[in-house]
Amino acid sequence: MTSYLMGIDYLYIYSLLISRIMMEKDTGARIIWHILEISNLLNKYGDNISQEVGLTTQQWLIMLYLAGDPNIPYFDREQHTKPLMASELAEAFNVSRPNITNLVNGLLRKGMVEQVADEVDRRKKRLKLTQEGVNLLKKLEAGRKAFNNNLLKDLSAKDKDQFLDYLAHCNNTIIGHFK
Repeated sequence: MTSYLMGIDYLYIYSLLISRIMMEKDTGARIIWHILEISNLLNKYGDNISQEVGLTTQQWLIMLYLAGDPNIPYFDREQHTKPLMASELAEAFNVSRPNITNLVNGLLRKGMVEQVADEVDRRKKRLKLTQEGVNLLKKLEAGRKAFNNNLLKDLSAKDKDQFLDYLAHCNNTIIGHFK
C-alpha cells in the first residue's frame, strides 16, 4: 500500500515540477487571469440578480442592448438608428445566431421583447423591448448602479477615466486582432 501511495505522490510531484517548468509567474498572464475571474464573478452576480426576476444574465444583457444602453462599447463602434436584429446581437455578443435566437425566444415568450418588421425590408425582423421589458429594466437599474458604484468606490474620477481608456484599448486591440 505504501509503495502505491508513494507512486501517486511521485506522479503528483512530477506533474507539479513539469507544470512549473512549462509555466512561470508572469504579470501579463496574471492580469488576464484576474480579468477572467472578474468576468466570472460578474456573471455570477448578474445571475443572482436576474434570476430574482426570472431572467438569465444573458437575457438581461440582451435587454440592455435593445434599450440602447449608452455604456455598451458595441454602440461606440457601431451606430444604430433602428432596433437591433438577432444577427446584430449575435455579432455584438460574439456568439452564433442560434445561440442568440434561443435567448431571444425566451424573452419573446416572457413578453419582454417583441419583433417588428423592418421598415425597408419587411422580411427582416427587428427586436424591441415591450413596456413590460422596459419596466423590468428600470426595476433592475438601481441594483446595477449600486453594485457598480460599490465596486468602483475606491477609484477617483481620473482613475476611472484612465481605467476605462485602458479597457477600451484592450477591447479594440482584441477586436482588431480578429478582423
